[in-house]
Amino acid sequence: MRQRPSKVASQLGQRVCDLRKTLSLTQEKLAKKAGIGFPYLSMIERGYRTPHLETLVRIAAALGVSLSQLFIEAHEPSANDLPLLSYLGTLRLSSDDVKAVLLVARAMFKGGPP
Repeated sequence: MRQRPSKVASQLGQRVCDLRKTLSLTQEKLAKKAGIGFPYLSMIERGYRTPHLETLVRIAAALGVSLSQLFIEAHEPSANDLPLLSYLGTLRLSSDDVKAVLLVARAMFKGGPP
């Protein structure tokens, strides 16, 4: 009988999955960038495996985020809870497009570029 994923493993896995989709990466592409097998990445995203620290560092680097961002934001709402993030996730934006969207959003909500 398969054990249910822990809450932390599920949240972390969902965060990795959300970031991957926002960057329009397949599991295969992210796994290759991180130097891990894509079946292992799939298990991480579903919360069935908790990776070692070294693996988390490689996944974070492949996603272009810091290790702390991977954990801090794992406890925030997922893209499924935020309509704008869900919509952006369907667009298959490049990482440059994502940066441009963030720049525009920061300018709109803070009154100027960062």
